[in-house]
Amino acid sequence: MSIHKQHIMRIAAVLALTAASTSAFAQSADYRRGYEDGYAAALDGRGPGPGRGGLHIVEANYGVRGSVCNARRSVRDQVERNRGVVVANDKLCGDSAPGKVKRLQVVYRCEGSEPLRVVARQGDRLRLSCRR
Repeated sequence: MSIHKQHIMRIAAVLALTAASTSAFAQSADYRRGYEDGYAAALDGRGPGPGRGGLHIVEANYGVRGSVCNARRSVRDQVERNRGVVVANDKLCGDSAPGKVKRLQVVYRCEGSEPLRVVARQGDRLRLSCRR
């Protein structure tokens, strides 16, 4: 076999290995994203897992009119960590309006019930619960 053919064979082998590793990485990224979405669903009470009695965070926004951020994931995490207590502050998703007092608006529902809307001013605490 000539040196040129050996060189071409080596390049082809490297390209094949690179393509295989890129595909494996893409699959692992998709797997990770699916795992995280499934875990999030369990935390929200939409699936089996460590949910809070079927409590599902439908929507959570923090800020002032015209400058609001999506705080759904942070609210869900606080509900899990703090037994249903959520603190309305800039740690939820950043300071969307420096120098202005912000509000946290949360829409949540419990299994088998209509959605509930609660609001807290910056610095206040909310207790989300499915107990009646």
